[in-house]
Amino acid sequence: MRLNNELIIEKIVTKHLTTKDKISRIIFIVCAVLAIFLVNFIPLFFGIVYLFLLTVSLSFGIGYLCYLMVSGVTKEYEYSIVNDEFSIDVISGKKRRAPLFSGSIREFEMVAKLKDERHPVSEFDKGVLHGYCSSGINKENEWYIATMSGSQKVLLFIEPDERMLQAFFRYNPRNTMYRPTSRPNGKKED
Repeated sequence: MRLNNELIIEKIVTKHLTTKDKISRIIFIVCAVLAIFLVNFIPLFFGIVYLFLLTVSLSFGIGYLCYLMVSGVTKEYEYSIVNDEFSIDVISGKKRRAPLFSGSIREFEMVAKLKDERHPVSEFDKGVLHGYCSSGINKENEWYIATMSGSQKVLLFIEPDERMLQAFFRYNPRNTMYRPTSRPNGKKED
């Protein structure tokens, strides 16, 4: 999308739940059920019935806390390009947003496909901070970005679409290992 000659591109990628994520969800639910049972059973066991209102309130609180923990396991990554600025935000539980990365495309050292044999990711993999910002499902569509964030070298793993790759190529053609298949007016090259 263009507004007054500005380039604006956004994409949201949902992280696939791993086995570890699914197990942690189950553990949260089991712990919540056990806590609710204990909160309600212990006063009844000792015959303290007048604490019923307190135990019901605690049960709802434990249930809500469990809901927050279970829904917080889901993550989405929002990629956005505004002119030559690329940024990634992490959205946890479809509620909380936190910035993960922001930088100029012109300063990227390399943008290449993860499985590119001519430009392997191992060239940039020494002493860097890793940022896995992909779904984790489709390894064929994963790309990596090698860049600097402040004084720290960063290696980002993303799943860009065609529009983003064209923007990377537009602002940093030398370090982007992507070649557009069509001209800007929409006609295919021969």
